[in-house]
Amino acid sequence: MTSRFARVLPILLCVSLAPACSRTDTPDETQPTPMAPPRTTPAQTPGPSLRTVNGLRVLTLVGTPEEMGRQHGELLGDDVRWVVKTMIGDVTIDNEAYHKTFITGVKAMEKHLPDRWKRELHALAGTAKVDYWDLVGLQLFGDVGRAQFCSSFAVLGEATSTGECIVGRNFDYFYPSVARRASIIIDYHPKDRHRFLTLTWAGVINGWTLMNEHGIVTANNTAYAWGRNSLEGVSTCFMLRKVAEEAKSVAGGIDLVRKTPRACATNLIIAGGNPPDATVIEYDHERFHARPAKSGRVLATNSFLKLGREDEDEPTSGRYGVLAGLIRKHHGKIDRTMNFAGADGVPLTFINLHSAMLFPRDLTFRAAMGEVPACKSRYRWFRMTPTGIVSAEPVSR
Repeated sequence: MTSRFARVLPILLCVSLAPACSRTDTPDETQPTPMAPPRTTPAQTPGPSLRTVNGLRVLTLVGTPEEMGRQHGELLGDDVRWVVKTMIGDVTIDNEAYHKTFITGVKAMEKHLPDRWKRELHALAGTAKVDYWDLVGLQLFGDVGRAQFCSSFAVLGEATSTGECIVGRNFDYFYPSVARRASIIIDYHPKDRHRFLTLTWAGVINGWTLMNEHGIVTANNTAYAWGRNSLEGVSTCFMLRKVAEEAKSVAGGIDLVRKTPRACATNLIIAGGNPPDATVIEYDHERFHARPAKSGRVLATNSFLKLGREDEDEPTSGRYGVLAGLIRKHHGKIDRTMNFAGADGVPLTFINLHSAMLFPRDLTFRAAMGEVPACKSRYRWFRMTPTGIVSAEPVSR
């Protein structure tokens, strides 16, 4: 049977790819004690590993692109093969025409990837024993299957009780079976690039919700700009990884996105903890608009608010309206106890594959993943420390 992913593959050549992307607002009873800003003193780099931390799998990858690709394949080869087969195997096996169209589009986008990512993918494909082009296609599936469901936001300054930046994110997409088996936190320690973590799946080296060692958070939501998309650019999720690997500030991340060839219409959030800052970048292949936080908040679902639009009004209905209403209601009092990402009406529960709240000031985050809907499951606390990702679960009062 042809999957939802397979049915949209011709979009690659017909309309030039496109990007992917309950609890209430009642405060939790506990939260971790806030930490001081992360130290920048050198620490011993951990070795590659696959661990379970606070109930979720954490994959640590270290070194050159080839080393990280091999480590990924050695530690998660079975899952990588299963994900590739589940996501695109029916295209390969059942419909040669679909697969040919798919690979043509994949090759068009692959040439825009930096050499270091290609080297990592070649090493991962070889070690996990999967086809290289199918694996590259797995990285691009969010650009192929347009999912108008994801949401993200940041609150800071006058909106939060301490002034810190707090970021929320929902990854609402298809394939619950893949999310249940393959959801993972990857802790990347790339040579000559910034360390970062990504909430992703086995075999997917970019991901959808990322935070780096400098407290830069980035995530993507599909947006729509028919006729403004192209294969000639960096795919949405790899744009996230570029920001995570290279940016030390929100302004630096914005500049990276502006200067990089872009493919498809996206709302991409970049937020930082030190100092608190946040912007949503609205872009497609041709156009670019940075929309900074206003009144201590910036939100995005799946429509442009500025790019190609003349009206200035925020949406008052739908997921955006629910989220904006919660933020206005608690303006000036928002803190780490308030999980707006999981509030009723914000995630789409039937396809919510991961949900997260991130606190970049001290590299702490809460993640719900591995169950569907994720937002109905437990949000587990973690912290990125110099030597690894650790549990930051609070002690009940």
